[in-house]
Amino acid sequence: MSDLGPPSAPAPWLAFSPPAPKPRVWINVILFVLTCLSTVVAGAYLSHFDQDLWRFWAVIKYRPRMWLDGLPFAVTLMAILTAHELGHYFLSRHHRVNCSLPYFLPGPNLVGTFGAVIFMRSPIPNRKALFDIGAAGPLMGLLVATLALVIGLATARPEWMLPQFDTRGAVVFFPNLFFNLVSHLVPLAGPPPLPVETLIQLQPQLIYNSPFLDAAAVGFLVTMLNLMPIGQLDGGHVSAAVFGRRAVWVTGMALALMAALSFYWLPWLFLGLFLFLMTGVRGLIHPPPLDPISPLGPLRTVLAFVVLVIFLLILTPVPVDVLAPGI
Repeated sequence: MSDLGPPSAPAPWLAFSPPAPKPRVWINVILFVLTCLSTVVAGAYLSHFDQDLWRFWAVIKYRPRMWLDGLPFAVTLMAILTAHELGHYFLSRHHRVNCSLPYFLPGPNLVGTFGAVIFMRSPIPNRKALFDIGAAGPLMGLLVATLALVIGLATARPEWMLPQFDTRGAVVFFPNLFFNLVSHLVPLAGPPPLPVETLIQLQPQLIYNSPFLDAAAVGFLVTMLNLMPIGQLDGGHVSAAVFGRRAVWVTGMALALMAALSFYWLPWLFLGLFLFLMTGVRGLIHPPPLDPISPLGPLRTVLAFVVLVIFLLILTPVPVDVLAPGI
């Protein structure tokens, strides 16, 4: 190929790019405040759960102080989500990747939020940056969720639930392997005594009530979903950094896993369909960084294995269930 010499100077009208739009921080602040309020409402509802919403509102209408019972859940969950998003944000800044502030998403659901998102405004330079940005959020959120789990285990109130006589129902977060491991280190309080005849005849269920445990369970659920190696999820970033173009096969296995788990918990199917509808086929294939060739390095390779172990420890086929009232 012949040497064409240095490129010519750009035309004057192309030398100046329009100024970048200023970030609208007020949108982030409003969404954060709304999410704080929605998680307080969800926390109060979980503390005084009743499947009859009209009855719940009738009770809390005359006892407004019950809203304060939602604060421990809301503060703990928001701390987990904030740590998760700040992990992405600070590692993006570290690798000089332009990104937005976190957008928290309030939601009319049992936990009061759909999580939070950060938008990347510039390409990711290399595999190391891609891995760091993807793994930082789940790891930071997991640290705060683990602290909430320890506090919840130490302060949980054990109660017997008699399903056949219960008129309100209950929301039950099922433990994962990580929860069981930590519970061996932080012993739970013993259940209140019941006559042997009651235990045999009525077969009550033992439930540990704690807003910190509920928030930790939601934090583990959010981390588990984000670590799914699919598309632009955090697990998709990690998988693309480790496997490169072959990450699409890992995505296929993750979708197959979600389809198989849907036989145990139907929302898995809706989550998989939601991801597919939101991103499409092309969105399931993670775009490569600017430099897809540079090695990941031994330290990050070992850390990728740690992330995989964490994902398996917090993976729960049935994360949460709503028990119907017996009467």
